[in-house]
Amino acid sequence: MCPVAEYGEKLSFSASKFTKLKSKGDKIKFRLLGKPFYDGKHFMEDGDGWDVRPCPRINEGAECETCELFFAAHRSAKKEGLDKKETDKLTSEFKPTISFYFPVLNRESQEFEVFQTTQGVRNQIEAQAELGTKIMERDLIVIRTETPGSSYYSLSVVDSSETEPLSVREKTEVKKGKKVDLSEYINGREEESTTKEEEIEL
Repeated sequence: MCPVAEYGEKLSFSASKFTKLKSKGDKIKFRLLGKPFYDGKHFMEDGDGWDVRPCPRINEGAECETCELFFAAHRSAKKEGLDKKETDKLTSEFKPTISFYFPVLNRESQEFEVFQTTQGVRNQIEAQAELGTKIMERDLIVIRTETPGSSYYSLSVVDSSETEPLSVREKTEVKKGKKVDLSEYINGREEESTTKEEEIEL
């Protein structure tokens, strides 16, 4: 089952079911429709491809052998006094990748979509909520800038004076989106916390 964020038998939906920013300069303008779900996966090299495994620790709060290897490697790196770059190299094979899935109204396509993104974007949205921004009532724009660090994806809030009212079609899509159970899309959990500082523990 997937974790839910306050802000799952699961169906095997293909990656095409989710909206992702795949290249530099890609962007999405959207309205949030509910809390995000998140899930964790391990990407293990398997010959010329990848063996993608769900992370039971992140998705279900259960034990995960691969995460245990990650923590053991991290402890070893700390004991040896390795710097961050060396530590990342040592632990990357076992480190889980976490994705967030937001139910949104895409203001450009005027359709309900599930926006798949990173924990960094989630943190930026939560930061806006902490500043008092009514994130469920304002349009947001995320751009893949590929600037190194925390600005790899940028988030901005559209000024209310520049926000177009919802069209009849969009209102219908909003109703549809709010009825969707994301646990049928994602093998993860709904997020239960909405504080920027709370990282999903690696």
